Amino acid sequence: MLRMTLLTIIGALALFYIGVCGLLYFMQERLMFFPSPVATYPTHPAVETVSLASGDVQLAGWVINQDSHGPLLVYFGGNGEELSQSTSHFVSLPATSILINYRGYGDSEGKPGQSGMFADAEAVVDFAQARYGKDRPLLVFGRSLGSVVAVHAAAEKHPNALILMSPFRSAADVATAQYRWIPASTIRWMLRHPFDVTTAISELPSRMLIIRTDDDRVIPPRETDLFIDRLTTPPEIARYLGEHNEPLSRPDIWRALQAFVANTQSH
Repeated sequence: MLRMTLLTIIGALALFYIGVCGLLYFMQERLMFFPSPVATYPTHPAVETVSLASGDVQLAGWVINQDSHGPLLVYFGGNGEELSQSTSHFVSLPATSILINYRGYGDSEGKPGQSGMFADAEAVVDFAQARYGKDRPLLVFGRSLGSVVAVHAAAEKHPNALILMSPFRSAADVATAQYRWIPASTIRWMLRHPFDVTTAISELPSRMLIIRTDDDRVIPPRETDLFIDRLTTPPEIARYLGEHNEPLSRPDIWRALQAFVANTQSH
């Protein structure tokens, strides 16, 4: 009787485990990407609407301060960040900033996914340099999931500098920290969108700013530590007090960002 009860419990736990793994596998796009329509169309005179083609998908977003004499900056946001909400932060930055929504976000066509987002990132950098000046210093800036997109773009397009906020090594490493009861090998096998920086991290520019918090409950601070450990050149590090989704306008974030961008003009 006891044996039958134990077998029943083990069987139920196994079915539960398989069910949860299946749910994570088939629902992973809904767990990784949170696209939304444009929240509010920017009205500031320094912000202009732009669009570009990436393969058979049309992407849309904004350029800020296109007449600036500073560097070019291309920004890739987090997985829940529709970029119309972020344009105002970049108006006072001494740069021409290009913010293009990921596919499926805002007015950009298509559905989000790693391969498409990586291809789009390269297309956005090409567009920015062709439209606003290939000879200008180029910065690539990525936040959270966008840090992986930015790392990919930087490895392919070789900017002068890179800015990463809450970076991590891979989606599997973050998921392993969140779902400790699922083996890391199982998580890696399940992920269709690995967002892994392993092959790109050796190709990054030597000049880099990492913006981070020790109170991040989305990207474990330990993950950011391990990302930094893999870099071949020590980055500048700016710490802020707050959680994962603090606005860029927060003073202890903005001061570091603005100084790094301003100093890029002299490098």
